Amino acid sequence: MNGLFLVDKPADMTSFGVVARLHRLTNQKCGHSGTLDPLATGLLPILTGQATKLCDLLTAGKKRYVGTVRFGKRTDTEDITGNVVEELPWNFTEEDLRRVLPRFTGQIIQKPPIYSAIKVDGVPLYRHARAGREVQAPERTVLIEKIELLSFDRERGEATLEVDCSKGTYIRTLFSDLSRALETCGTMTALRRTRVGNFSIEQAVPLEELMQALEQGKAEPFFVPMEEALAFLPQYQPEDFYATLLRNGCAVAQEKLKALPDGLCTVYHHGSLIGLGNKVEKDGETCFKVVTHL
Repeated sequence: MNGLFLVDKPADMTSFGVVARLHRLTNQKCGHSGTLDPLATGLLPILTGQATKLCDLLTAGKKRYVGTVRFGKRTDTEDITGNVVEELPWNFTEEDLRRVLPRFTGQIIQKPPIYSAIKVDGVPLYRHARAGREVQAPERTVLIEKIELLSFDRERGEATLEVDCSKGTYIRTLFSDLSRALETCGTMTALRRTRVGNFSIEQAVPLEELMQALEQGKAEPFFVPMEEALAFLPQYQPEDFYATLLRNGCAVAQEKLKALPDGLCTVYHHGSLIGLGNKVEKDGETCFKVVTHL
């Protein structure tokens, strides 16, 4: 079983918890493609078998989230699971909010929350925080392609926004920084991921439904084969002789191969997926090699 399940993760469950449940039911090596915090719901691709090698590739694409921020309070986790550490008044209009949004598009610098899985000295930040150790969260540059206001409830002091962003973006930190730009503070109260790369929430199945299907041996409609998951990449089918070399890990000179795609591609031989191929430099010569065998 080499491929992935597109899970609609429920709230109050870790991504690892989802992986553990599916590992138990499939008896396959499993991994997730992009962590979701326990508070968050939505699309969580779970890779199985050889597809676990594709985690970095499948998490590199754009993410889309719909999240809600409540203004006037800030917690130590930057979401409602934490302890309130700051309260400030707020007095702005929807027009004021819309005016600051362009400041948070394009490449921006984030300082992730102390309660996050980013490692410092080999230890996740949240463990430092729980141990009472003061460490500096490393800043990182992320890309916000779009941030759109979906609704604003002035009476409740809440806004719901849709965000298209790069891997590694912390939406709760984005909402906290946005609140600062409005001269107040804020806390994320809800988050739902609706897209990961080429996959959307419409393709996902609720976790409980998937678990039931697996127990009954009826999960095939919910399974995405590895070949289908990689359909966005160009395909290359070498001649038999070179396919054997590539399958065995050899690098083949570029000039010997016909119609070789540029960049990363899938390599097939008689309909069988060998792996992911790319050009490499070897002894000063441009060659082609299967860089990930599947």
